[in-house]
Amino acid sequence: MLRLLANAFCMSDTVFLSPQDFVAEGTDRKCFRHPNRADYCIKVLHPERRPGRFWREIRYFASLRRRRVDFRHVAEFHGLVKTNFGRGAVFELVLDDDGRVSKSLDFYLGQNDSRFNAWAISEIEKLKQDLYQQWIVFHDLNPTNILVKRLGFDEFRLVVIDGIGHNHFIPLASYSRRYARKKLTRVWNRRYHQWYSAFPTVQRQLNPYPIMA
Repeated sequence: MLRLLANAFCMSDTVFLSPQDFVAEGTDRKCFRHPNRADYCIKVLHPERRPGRFWREIRYFASLRRRRVDFRHVAEFHGLVKTNFGRGAVFELVLDDDGRVSKSLDFYLGQNDSRFNAWAISEIEKLKQDLYQQWIVFHDLNPTNILVKRLGFDEFRLVVIDGIGHNHFIPLASYSRRYARKKLTRVWNRRYHQWYSAFPTVQRQLNPYPIMA
């Protein structure tokens, strides 16, 4: 199954990444600008990390593509590539209107600007509802995994760049709308207080999902 996925999504030419292409680093992966596509990035697994989560994410994004979801609020997956650091996953690189990499929601909330915070509370709710309507499952929707994409003067949109998908061996959430919605409801309601604990003014105004009957 993994080999079929790799063949289905993999681009044949090897992409050579250099330190100049480096964008950011997480627990499991490093992120690089695609040297040949300014609007793409490549996520490469740390060599010491097990690849299970990597392949679960690829399978989940493959299911989203089959469902033809609207990736307005989620960085879109564009396939796999061979790199000089191993296999890499190609995603949309979220950019502001001036071509710079968008900053995180965590960065902006840290400015403690009351006008921005009010906007963020409203936009987080829109993001939640969009994920619910399209039953896009997440496991980590903390503000470091969400970028604020500037579209123009005083116009922004939230885009999730990590934490999408699930870790179930039997992927019911990829095929069952009802199960997926229960899953994302449970995860958000249990963890959003923790995710936004550094920003209590915002945290207090965020809402849980209604519990499904």
